[in-house]
Amino acid sequence: MACYVTKDQIQEVLNSLRSFETELYNVFDKFGYNLNDNLGRKNALLSQAQEKELAKTLKKEYGGDEVICDGRPGQPDIVIKSLNKELECKLTSGHGKSKTFDLQTDYATLRKKGSLDYLYILTNPSFTKFCVLFFEALTIDDFHPPANGSRGKARMNKGKAMKKSHVLWGKSLLANTLLQERWEERLSETAKEKASRLASLNYRLKTTSSGAAIEMGKIASLIKKEEERYARKINHITDKIEYWKKANPRFSFTLETT
Repeated sequence: MACYVTKDQIQEVLNSLRSFETELYNVFDKFGYNLNDNLGRKNALLSQAQEKELAKTLKKEYGGDEVICDGRPGQPDIVIKSLNKELECKLTSGHGKSKTFDLQTDYATLRKKGSLDYLYILTNPSFTKFCVLFFEALTIDDFHPPANGSRGKARMNKGKAMKKSHVLWGKSLLANTLLQERWEERLSETAKEKASRLASLNYRLKTTSSGAAIEMGKIASLIKKEEERYARKINHITDKIEYWKKANPRFSFTLETT
């Protein structure tokens, strides 16, 4: 079926969450705390608000009695009875300097349920930019098995799961294609650079006096070295292009303001 969460609904939810985050920041600041000192705890607070605000918005579409947001441990985040859908809500600000987003789930719960829909909100630490992804009917096959020490949390296999995604805010890019195109551009630039360099050297060789044997020998030797250098460079670039053609799909996400 088509995605039952719309971009307009997501904008409404994000605006409410930003207002809530501002209020949280003000309360923390009032007591001399910094809300951003612990992003994990901040995200936990905002995750609860995410469920409540999304459910509130969905009730406008499907009716107050049709949308349930229980919140108790072991209960689905959101249930839409008329659609017979359970929706899991996740919020993450990524990790590492490059802000990698490992989209996770509780492996045991998903295995028990068989399949679930997911709505992931990806955000920057300051909570001003977002990418929102809706996934329909994910199964354990769409996640990697939990690693040791992960407390049962499984990391999404984006190569599989992104085929079931709807991007409701921001952008999702297949990094493989982007990187392949960058290396192909570099290959084209290198080929032009090589042609220009060798043309210049061959012109020097052609215009050097036939009596200047030593100078001609130096130029001929330089031409050979440059040909070998460019051959190595082009081989390296070609290897990179082939690598990204065959590599497992990798995705990058563009976060945007509301």
